[in-house]
Amino acid sequence: MLSGSVLGNLINQQMLAMGLKGTKAPLFSTAVGTGIVTSILASNIYVGQSTGIGTGAGKGTGMVLGIVGPAVGMSIYGQMQSQSLKGTKSLQLAMAIGNAFAMHILSGQIQSVSTPVVVGTGTGKLQGIAGPLIATSIMGFFTAMGFTGTKLLQMATAIGNGIASSMASAQVMTVIVGGGYPPSPLSGVDTGKLM
Repeated sequence: MLSGSVLGNLINQQMLAMGLKGTKAPLFSTAVGTGIVTSILASNIYVGQSTGIGTGAGKGTGMVLGIVGPAVGMSIYGQMQSQSLKGTKSLQLAMAIGNAFAMHILSGQIQSVSTPVVVGTGTGKLQGIAGPLIATSIMGFFTAMGFTGTKLLQMATAIGNGIASSMASAQVMTVIVGGGYPPSPLSGVDTGKLM
C-alpha cells in the first residue's frame, strides 16, 4: 500500500544520499511524499483488458510496472527547468524524488474486478493522475508545514508534472482469480484502483 509518510522518508533518505542535508529537508520530504501519495490515491483509476476463462466476475491484484527512478528524476528536472528552478542542486533533488518514487510505487497494489473473466490476467493503464492535482496537493502540504518560499508553487508544479508524466507511460499487470466458472476462453474489462 502506498503511504505518504513512507514516501517522505524515502525521499529524505535519497536527499541525504545526494548530499542534500538542509534543516528543513525532513519537512520538505514529508510534504512532497504526502502530497504525491494523497493525490494519486484520490484520483487514480485503473482500466485494462482481461483475458482468461470463466463467466462472472473475478478479483484481480497487481502492480505498476515501468517506473524507473532516473527517468522520473529527469522528468522532474526537465519540469524544474521549465519553471525556471535552476538551483545548483536541482538535479540532485529531482533525482532523489524520482528514485524514491520509483522505489515506493512498487509497494502499491492494484485491486481490480474483471468481467466476465474469472481466472486470467489483466493489463492496462492508470488514468486520472494529473500534474496540476499532484501540485495542488503538494502545495497544500508545503503550506501546512509552514513553507513560505517564493518559488514553492513552481517547485510543486515541477514535481507534480514530472510524476504525472512518468505515470502516463507506466503499465499495470493484474492476476485475476475467482471461482465457480465454466472453462471457456473469454476477454473482458479489468477495472480498479491503485492502493
